[in-house]
Amino acid sequence: MDDMKKAMRLSLKFGLPGALMVPVSFEVYANISQWAAFIMLGAWVIFIGLKFYRLPIKPALVGISAFIAYTVILGFALMPTIHTSVKSYLEKNSKYFQLDLQQSAVFWLYAVLIFFLLFLFSAARAAVDKIRANNEKSAEYIDNAFSKDDENDI
Repeated sequence: MDDMKKAMRLSLKFGLPGALMVPVSFEVYANISQWAAFIMLGAWVIFIGLKFYRLPIKPALVGISAFIAYTVILGFALMPTIHTSVKSYLEKNSKYFQLDLQQSAVFWLYAVLIFFLLFLFSAARAAVDKIRANNEKSAEYIDNAFSKDDENDI
């Protein structure tokens, strides 16, 4: 299968559950635990990063971009539904905590930074691949330089 098609398939496959993950983690952040929400998002991003790691760098970056776009757009679309259902459930069983605007902004900032880690992982991988390729070329040039001198001496 073409790498770009595989990347787009993975972005759809994981973007849709990711769209549910972000609003649910927002409600976990507001009503259960801040760390639990960030651990959920972090584990999800690591899982996604490992799936995209197998692809070459360009398809991986395109797939990650599409994944984030699907997650954000569909997450905002699903947010009112999930928020309403979680709020009604919690009001029946316990107390619902509503975040103010500043606390909500802090969550969204951290969520964006966690998703940005996918790009950092890809950039780090690209840098490591480039360094390895340069090391191999340098070793090849050095070997060729010494082998040509040995042939001319004979």
